[in-house]
Amino acid sequence: MSSNASSVHARITGPIVMVGFGSIGKGLLPLIERHFDYDKSRITVIDPKDEGRKAHCEKHNVRFIQQGLTKDNYRDLLTPLLTEGNGQGFCVNVSVDTGSADIMELCNELGALYIDTVNEPWLGFYFDASKGPEARSNYALRENTLAFKKARPAGSTTAVSCCGANPGMVSFFVKQALMNVAADLKLNAPKPKSRTEWADLMRQAGIKGIHIAERDTQRSKKPKEPDVFVNTWSVEG
Repeated sequence: MSSNASSVHARITGPIVMVGFGSIGKGLLPLIERHFDYDKSRITVIDPKDEGRKAHCEKHNVRFIQQGLTKDNYRDLLTPLLTEGNGQGFCVNVSVDTGSADIMELCNELGALYIDTVNEPWLGFYFDASKGPEARSNYALRENTLAFKKARPAGSTTAVSCCGANPGMVSFFVKQALMNVAADLKLNAPKPKSRTEWADLMRQAGIKGIHIAERDTQRSKKPKEPDVFVNTWSVEG
């Protein structure tokens, strides 16, 4: 590790597999190096595109596999990588069109840790004409993941879903903001440990709503026509 000990927050004892290497993956790799203690020879990046391999993977001396993860190959591709050598594997999913619930289930079978930035379906989910729009929504994905969570047996390995910027980091910011407000109001409240306690602290602080705004700096070469809706949040959109 090149980082100093004070910045290392956890130790990964087994292999690390990063699925996806777009803008998030490229930015995340240096953070993993800085904040985790792990064997640098045991980290693998999987991505269907070769972009950034020289500038990032080769620079950090990371093994790179140029291949897309699909419903047909994810078990064969991930299983040997996450079980290679000793220790507990760690799957970091920062890709699109990858079935989060299926990969979480595989990681649980293998005893590997899992985290992703957003709940993703396999390619084709959003355009499956055999299903109604309600069955192809983010709400449906969320319900499927919650059902998967309820069905997981006790003692399952840790899997964290939707822990990107939004959803994910915004929740951490909201909790810290609430603690700051509680301190300013001199509520002398301990840090909540459950959803109920967080809600109760919100009530004590008199908070009735939270608005999270994002500033989108994307630009298109083609100006938007009048009365045309443009979605810059979703790649598929």
